[in-house]
Amino acid sequence: MERVAVYAGTKEVYGPMYTSMKSLMINTRMDRVYLITDGTAFPYEVPGNVRVLDASGQGFFPEGSANMNSPYTYMDMLRCALGEIFPAEKRMLWLDVDVIVREDIGELFDLDMENSLVAATVEPQNCNRLFRYVNTGVTLHNLELLRKLGTEHEMIWQLNHTKFGWPGQDAICLCCQGRIHEISSTYNSSRWVQPCRNPKAIHYAARSDYMNEPEYKKYEAMRLEEKKDEFPRVNNNGTS
Repeated sequence: MERVAVYAGTKEVYGPMYTSMKSLMINTRMDRVYLITDGTAFPYEVPGNVRVLDASGQGFFPEGSANMNSPYTYMDMLRCALGEIFPAEKRMLWLDVDVIVREDIGELFDLDMENSLVAATVEPQNCNRLFRYVNTGVTLHNLELLRKLGTEHEMIWQLNHTKFGWPGQDAICLCCQGRIHEISSTYNSSRWVQPCRNPKAIHYAARSDYMNEPEYKKYEAMRLEEKKDEFPRVNNNGTS
């Protein structure tokens, strides 16, 4: 199974996006990583297996639709359209830009996802006997099954017609019920999930001060220094 990951964000979060991507690629072997942007120039050189994609012309969520005024922007909702954006991909790992990967998380790509649409970590306080609510900061998407069942079309419809508090996450929880593979909080450690020791990935979950945290600053320093021996600089066309 190929290892493919994706991030999305507007120009305001390009720095954290690149820092998060750096932590992922240093600690986990990846075949491809996509960075979905708002069309403004991406200010960092990227490795050859990273692709920058302009989504400013996306047609999934039109102006005036139910969640376009959300503070999380349409980039948050694009997690619900990955199978449409990337029709050739089979599975894809979504990471929020405020996630720092501390250790290898490659085993996520070996999960048995035959009957599961997504794999994510439960938020216990928001669950009951009949409804499982998950945090989608780190989520493995089974794009083949999502396309086969038409679930992404359902999520897109819901996002365009139903006002949500956490748009992308709420739509996934609503439309993927019964087909969610629950994973340990070690892959998505945050204040919203079951506490764990020595997490493999820390999700700062929209904390405004997270860029002052030691784990974040460690990889931010690497980004600012651009250590060639640890993270080769190449152009977007894959050449050195």
